[in-house]
Amino acid sequence: MKKVLALILTLLLLTSMLPAAFAEASYRDVINIADNDQGASYDLHKDTSVNVRNMLRGTVFEQLVTLKASGDIGPELAESYEVNDTSTSFVFHLRQGVKFHNGKEMTSADVVASLNRWLESFSTARKMVGDARFVAEDDYTVTLNLENSAIMLLDMLAGAAQAAVIYPAEAIENVNPDTGFIPVEWFIGTGPYKFTEWAVDQYVQLDKFDDYVPYGDPDQELDGLWGYKYAYTKTLKYWIVKDAATRFNGLMSGDYDFVVKLTDDYIPVLDGNPDYNVYSQQTGMVTLVWNKHSTDKYLRLAAQAIADADELNTVNYGTLYDTDPCFMEDGQPGWYTTAGGEYFCQNDPEKAAELLAQSSWDASKPIRIIVSTGGHAEDMLLVFGQELEQLGLKVELDIVDRSTLTEKRKDDTLYEAFFTTFSSVPVPSLRNFLDPTFAGFSEDEHLQDLMQQMTTAGTREEAFAVWEEIQAYCYSDYAPILMMGHFHQAAACSSKLTGTNVFLTTNFWNAKLEK
Repeated sequence: MKKVLALILTLLLLTSMLPAAFAEASYRDVINIADNDQGASYDLHKDTSVNVRNMLRGTVFEQLVTLKASGDIGPELAESYEVNDTSTSFVFHLRQGVKFHNGKEMTSADVVASLNRWLESFSTARKMVGDARFVAEDDYTVTLNLENSAIMLLDMLAGAAQAAVIYPAEAIENVNPDTGFIPVEWFIGTGPYKFTEWAVDQYVQLDKFDDYVPYGDPDQELDGLWGYKYAYTKTLKYWIVKDAATRFNGLMSGDYDFVVKLTDDYIPVLDGNPDYNVYSQQTGMVTLVWNKHSTDKYLRLAAQAIADADELNTVNYGTLYDTDPCFMEDGQPGWYTTAGGEYFCQNDPEKAAELLAQSSWDASKPIRIIVSTGGHAEDMLLVFGQELEQLGLKVELDIVDRSTLTEKRKDDTLYEAFFTTFSSVPVPSLRNFLDPTFAGFSEDEHLQDLMQQMTTAGTREEAFAVWEEIQAYCYSDYAPILMMGHFHQAAACSSKLTGTNVFLTTNFWNAKLEK
């Protein structure tokens, strides 16, 4: 009788396991993603590339805190955190038992080494905290104590372009002394996927981390970037496909399951087709970042006066753009302002000529602009060059790959401007072009004084008032960038792909692809 009961219990156990096993077996092992570019280093403390951040943040690497859909902050590698009333003291209680991809448990030593390196790499945060640094109080407690208010610290930790991810302390110790980057072999995080391979100019491969320690409620949907993650798919393969037509054709042929930066040339083909899903959202800013070492403000203001935003964006984005002057996105009401918007791309040749007459720029010299391949950015800048020709100015394009642009923009002798886009950030202090150490060199004393006032303000209301002053000053006087509007990121995927999370970008932590 005992043997019969044991057999029945065994059969019941096996039967209860069948749905999960059958479900896993009904999905493919690999999701092929066609990305439009690769990073210069994939070191998230230093690499500001949108592609790198979208691929690795939350997937391979995690942070103490991360962003919820509302813009609120949720604990990730922190179990909880405490902030005093004046935002001068921060205490982070770490989750215990979290494993790195090399099997080591994460402790405060790793967090402190990572975040203090992040501070050294990210000048905006470093200036905000002054000489203060993260300290390990015990194996699972980290503190930061400041002399001034830092109301934006949590937002920066959660949403900076130079992501505040946590590496093992040994990764920080093994930084390449020549490049300053963490070597690929030390791309070790705590996320649901491991960084397995980077075949330059071909693909990046991420593989499931079987010992991932999740947080959040498995029965609840992800809230922004926060919540329960489980790698249903064994491998995420990001192919580097710079040409939009090649990405589209690859989706149609089944070579790719998901493609980024779909142009509106192809959207009508996919709309209404049950085999594909298409969506778009306002994702970031379209900009020309000026080199303030080789240009004066009157040249920059003249370019802003003559630029025609619709003419420029239509060439590059078709209908997937907005001519909105705010340096933040329209979904961020807490920071949204049109201050200075009257100076946005004025399409006013007469005013532009008056401003240029005050410039010391030698019109016999070309304005050298660096732009990376992919999309129609080169065509957009050719149109911009035609606009400037009305003022007797010439443009010379330096068309390079993304990695080369990232390297060349550091040298102020090589260009007058470079074209780039900036993705959404939770607070305006994270706009890189306002950082004096970022390429373009926004070292203006008045701007930096205002930035310091904003980041150390005692309340959000005080910070917003200074932010409005910053944006107005940038438009009316300093012109660190030529702001051309906001782009929409359009993407498409096979209708067999489910479980993706769309927030800032498309996240594949819980994605499944039916066979």
